[in-house]
Amino acid sequence: MNPFEQKPSPIDASFHNWSNIYPKAYCKQEVDPYTKTRVILMNGTEYEAVWFSHQFQRHCPDNELRRELALVRRVEQQQQKVIAALKPKD
Repeated sequence: MNPFEQKPSPIDASFHNWSNIYPKAYCKQEVDPYTKTRVILMNGTEYEAVWFSHQFQRHCPDNELRRELALVRRVEQQQQKVIAALKPKD
């Protein structure tokens, strides 16, 4: 798969409903350690991405760009919640 040939999806198609935001968590006893590690690392990556975009928006003087960033931040926040919901509570 070549990333330069991929077409972007519209921003409205990126928003999720509540049933998609909170998926079922994995079972600690049945999942291999590599999957657990990937979920933990992706959770940290999503956290850093949301933190960076928040800081970028705070220091951006262009209001039109800030509006576009707000839409992207909302999609990324939902994606962060999906990744965080994959980790089991126990």
